[in-house]
Amino acid sequence: MSRSLYYLFLCISILLCTQPTFAADDNDKNVTISSQEEQYEFVLSGEKENPVNIRQDLKVAYLCNQYRTTIPFAEFYDDKSRIDEVRVYVNNDRRKDIQPIYANYTVDDIFYSDAKICGIKLDLIKKGSESRVELQKTFLDPRYLTSIYFTEAFPLATKTVTIIVPKWMKVELKEMNFNGYNIKKEVTYNSRKDADVYTFTATNLPAISQDDKAPGPSYVYPHLLVLSQSANTKEGIQQYFNKTADLYNWYHSLAKQIGDKDDVIKAKALDITNGITADTAKIAAVYNWVQDNIRYIAFEDGLAGFKPEAAQSVLQHKYGDCKGMANLTRGLLKALGFDARLCWIGTDHIAYDYSIPSMAVDNHMICALTYKGKRIFLDATETYIGLNQYAQRIQNRQVMIEDGNSYILDRVPLCSYLQNTETEKRNIHVEGNALVGKVQHEWDGESKEFLLTQVNGIRKEKVSNALQRYLNENNEKYVISNLQNSDMNNWNQRLNINYDLKYQDAVSGFGDDMFIEMDFRKEFSGFSIDTAKRKSDYLFSYKHHLIHETSLDIPAGYKAELPQELKIERDGYAFHLSYKQAGAKVIYRKELTIKNNWLPKASFLQWNNDIQSLDKAYLEQVTLSKK
Repeated sequence: MSRSLYYLFLCISILLCTQPTFAADDNDKNVTISSQEEQYEFVLSGEKENPVNIRQDLKVAYLCNQYRTTIPFAEFYDDKSRIDEVRVYVNNDRRKDIQPIYANYTVDDIFYSDAKICGIKLDLIKKGSESRVELQKTFLDPRYLTSIYFTEAFPLATKTVTIIVPKWMKVELKEMNFNGYNIKKEVTYNSRKDADVYTFTATNLPAISQDDKAPGPSYVYPHLLVLSQSANTKEGIQQYFNKTADLYNWYHSLAKQIGDKDDVIKAKALDITNGITADTAKIAAVYNWVQDNIRYIAFEDGLAGFKPEAAQSVLQHKYGDCKGMANLTRGLLKALGFDARLCWIGTDHIAYDYSIPSMAVDNHMICALTYKGKRIFLDATETYIGLNQYAQRIQNRQVMIEDGNSYILDRVPLCSYLQNTETEKRNIHVEGNALVGKVQHEWDGESKEFLLTQVNGIRKEKVSNALQRYLNENNEKYVISNLQNSDMNNWNQRLNINYDLKYQDAVSGFGDDMFIEMDFRKEFSGFSIDTAKRKSDYLFSYKHHLIHETSLDIPAGYKAELPQELKIERDGYAFHLSYKQAGAKVIYRKELTIKNNWLPKASFLQWNNDIQSLDKAYLEQVTLSKK
């Protein structure tokens, strides 16, 4: 995968203990890439284990347009690739004093040997100065070069990508997201190398967007998928990924090398389910144990690391990536006699499915359990989600399930917003200038997972305080007492929280009238999108469904004047605020729904208009007047 994706830019900034000295808004102005040349050539290595290599030659020149700055350059590599040489030039002078830093990619001081960074801190000393990096890299196995991106972290004047494919090598190059970009393709024949030469020339490419909550790069940016299929070497045909079955066979061969210790795993499975008799309770116990006891750390977009870690190793370390956690979940369930299998899956960060035989298709592993004819998918990396509930990132995604020497293709169920319903009911009355009463909350699905993630992201002895701060949104006037909650460690049921409320200074008065805002939270208030700056579609973390209902006692001798209803219905979302009087009570009901987590740019203007309407409705007050 190209080093061009922006997360590399950020990672290397951290690695070099420096941040870029320009502001994000100045990115497109101060630094540009004046030229970039990349060449990839398939060569015979003469080695038995890796008979075919890919040699990459990179030359990239960074130009300072306005003022002095420092930028990071980064290249990732792994156990199946190596950095052969790096040279740095400043204004065409070779700078041997500028040497790259080589380091393991780490997460909280835990490193993965298959994910490494080669990084350089480049100084652009003044306007008009240029720093150039030349790099040689070798992919030891062509399967590990999956994609080549054209866009970079900076605007790019000219970029040339050349791929040299000898006649003994069978490769398919799939052009992705080329529409709207100035990219020209030329195919020639090199008789000396007996090779086809593919040359792609791109001009005037914008920088990669820095938008948060954006679609994965494979949806948006122009790139080549490099599908290495086979090689005709002196030792015979070397098969890579010609079809989906080839991809599975390779994955399955790695899985067979794991080396799980069945006795260790079975002992742990029996310990986890000690005293439990029902099958469904055993399944839930195993799943929840892995969620709660194995720390999830991962580098999902790394090229290597497709071999899951042995289950006993994950048990010993108490942490694992998605592969190790999936394999441990499978092992524990199999030890109890259940039909559990490994699954490969690409999250919604990736635009492809398994019709493309490439490691670029997936970035995640989970476990599939078949019980009484029903298939259940278990993703233990989602810490606070229950059985038969699925995170947005894997919903409706195609999944490859191990099946001996064959495989099964299926899809994770698509869940509606109803999975994530959050309700809040208040029964309140006026006491002076305060609103006093009782509140009931209930969360399910990803709304529950979000709450528990926020609350448990601190030291355990402060959980109760964190829960109160979450509920009152750090508003000291929203005073909570007698808080009671259901079991926060049982993620297979809804989370319920009840408490007494005294909301101070929530009632304002003028003469014989009282004015009350019935909405305490105002979700999505001010959530407009800057259409001048944002370049990408917006992706909500999950589908939302909020139902809040407040019942206010009308004081004796008063009558109520109610605001107008707001009702907005769009294809992807809906906002509904209503007021009604039922006897001596005012009932305020709010229902906010994000039906589709993907908000396209074409909908931004309508969204902003609807948010303005929502904000206006939030400011409306119930008026209580003396009769």
